[in-house]
Amino acid sequence: MSSPVPAPGLDRETTLELAGRLDEARRSRTPTTRLTDDHPELTEADAYAIADHGVVLREVAGERVVGAKLGFTSAAMRLAMGVDSPNYGWLTDPMIVSDGRVSLGELIHPKAEPEIAFVLGEDLEGVAVSAQDVLSATAYVMPVIEVVDSRFAGFRFRALDNTSDNSSAGMVVLGSRVTRPAFDLSRVGVVVTVNGELFQTSSGAAALGHPAAGVAWLVRRLAGSGRALEAGHLIISGGLTGPIDLAPGTDVFVEIDRLGSASMRAHE
Repeated sequence: MSSPVPAPGLDRETTLELAGRLDEARRSRTPTTRLTDDHPELTEADAYAIADHGVVLREVAGERVVGAKLGFTSAAMRLAMGVDSPNYGWLTDPMIVSDGRVSLGELIHPKAEPEIAFVLGEDLEGVAVSAQDVLSATAYVMPVIEVVDSRFAGFRFRALDNTSDNSSAGMVVLGSRVTRPAFDLSRVGVVVTVNGELFQTSSGAAALGHPAAGVAWLVRRLAGSGRALEAGHLIISGGLTGPIDLAPGTDVFVEIDRLGSASMRAHE
């Protein structure tokens, strides 16, 4: 169980200013400095408040929240970032890519990661939700490729910077088929090729031991602020391999045992 969230250390005016700074960095494709360098007093509560205001700015611009994403789900990444639990961000409709074509001209530091996505058939809420509850509420799962995109210079950030930046949410490339989760998702094999060459192999267990465990963590975390996941939401459960640097012409192909595949090509 994660520790209690510290109280905010920033006033509302500063929180809004930092959310605007990250939003401007995203829209202009001009990276910014780390928030924790300028505000060492930043807390986890501040970081999520900044991220939430960033999502509001997207909604004001006409975007719609369609789901959520998990970050820091691998033990190696949590150790590297000095955190003991995942984080999360929100997905909006322009982030969803259904044709496999990723425009790098919209991004700053694009990197790809294979993941397993859950599409909910029922609302999920509460402080006691388990991985099994997630599976019971899931309409189907599919392989996806997340394209993360940090708004910080040099792709260098601390954990709270990443949380403030909506967990580096960029794009999500949808897979080619959907499947009912009627088998152990922790045991499915994952094979990733880049430009036709083997990149890495993994398994579903790379995301918190089981992909549904991260989704359950998210539901419990949201319950603390009276929020929930909704039927129809797409939830991506965390990277299953290391990140893949993207350049124009990069082809990424992900195959996940019994779930099918997802593929993408990067272009300008």
